[in-house]
Amino acid sequence: MCISNHPAVSAICWRKCMKRNKYIYLGLILTCIAVIQYNYHLNEYVLLLLVVVAIALLWEFLDQKNLNLHRRENIELQEEIKSTAKDAHLKNKQLLTVVTSIPFPMLLVDQFGNIVMHNNVSELCEDGSIGEHMTYMSNAYLHPVREFIKDAFILEKPMDKIININGVEYQSISVPVTAKKKYSGCLVLFQDISKTLEGEKMQKRFIADASHELKTPIAVIKGMVEILNREDFDDEETRSEFMEQIEQEINRLDILVKDLLQLSRLSLSTVLLEREKTDLCQVIDKAVKSLEKKAEKKGLSIVKEYQSHDLVFCDPLKMSQVVLNLLSNAIKYSDTGTITLRTKQEGSWYVLEVADEGHGISKPDLEKIFERFYRVDDDRARSSGGSGLGLSIVKSIVEAHHGELKVDSEFNKGTTFTVRLKN
Repeated sequence: MCISNHPAVSAICWRKCMKRNKYIYLGLILTCIAVIQYNYHLNEYVLLLLVVVAIALLWEFLDQKNLNLHRRENIELQEEIKSTAKDAHLKNKQLLTVVTSIPFPMLLVDQFGNIVMHNNVSELCEDGSIGEHMTYMSNAYLHPVREFIKDAFILEKPMDKIININGVEYQSISVPVTAKKKYSGCLVLFQDISKTLEGEKMQKRFIADASHELKTPIAVIKGMVEILNREDFDDEETRSEFMEQIEQEINRLDILVKDLLQLSRLSLSTVLLEREKTDLCQVIDKAVKSLEKKAEKKGLSIVKEYQSHDLVFCDPLKMSQVVLNLLSNAIKYSDTGTITLRTKQEGSWYVLEVADEGHGISKPDLEKIFERFYRVDDDRARSSGGSGLGLSIVKSIVEAHHGELKVDSEFNKGTTFTVRLKN
């Protein structure tokens, strides 16, 4: 708004103008009366009365005009107050929206230590805590929160600390709030970093496990090569056994490296899927054909039960890996019995089941089987050349398809893996 158009400024200018105009109007009236007196020679009492009436009318006119001006000023000021209040309400609403949209707990403490604002993301705060002093946060597990806020409030400087609240790790950040270069409180944020810390632990464990898995076959190969290269070694039968063992270890390394690369690609934030309408029954047929001889060697029979031949919108190559890994796993951990591959439709879900009558999985192992390099029977898995990454790959592929993966097992009776995909 231009300063010259502001109501208060306009009023001041108008009053100055009116003050000048009063004298001008008065001078004009007196001049007119003097002219009338000169022409008509009025009585002095009549003349005085005429002067008084004229001045009274003039003052009434000017006062009425001034009153109208004040009314206009009041109306304009009221409109401006309404507009300012509306803007303030809108900004306050926007601020509240921003605060409530923050996906982690937030507190604002004033210069007296009172909580003046918080969001309701977690139970760190309750609605009743607004206006209360920070030391009155009642929940016992909030002691670390109170201590952190107290330190931030007393020190009046930015702080960054990891604290444990009710078994959850939080990255706690405090930022001083100033008004006119004076400390007026602090803003405190709490971000749950449990998943980040767990991810770091898993990454370290993965690197350690991968190193171990790579070192083991390399050590075996290295030891056998050293023996084979000895000048006094001439046992052809042992040489043949060693060469066969070296070939197995090389194949194991090859599988491990391929699985590591596959899992690395699947671990990316965006997995590229080449989806198309796919007949999973055909995918199962190919997988069974490639592993049929391996099952026959162990005396296992493979049965296919297709209750649904619907096409599924998926990546056929990656779903082939899912079927191969689940079927290979069933063969690996079964000594006798039947392996059944079943397809069916459940509402909008296409369901694939791979069931075996093998050793089964104990409850403690069920919670870990999808972890990288985890093996239920380590000796059996190593002798069969497994990398320990098969089920991790299956889980990653199913999740990339936004599907569901479930396992049911009874120890010494068998295991059923269920894959559900949106049809």
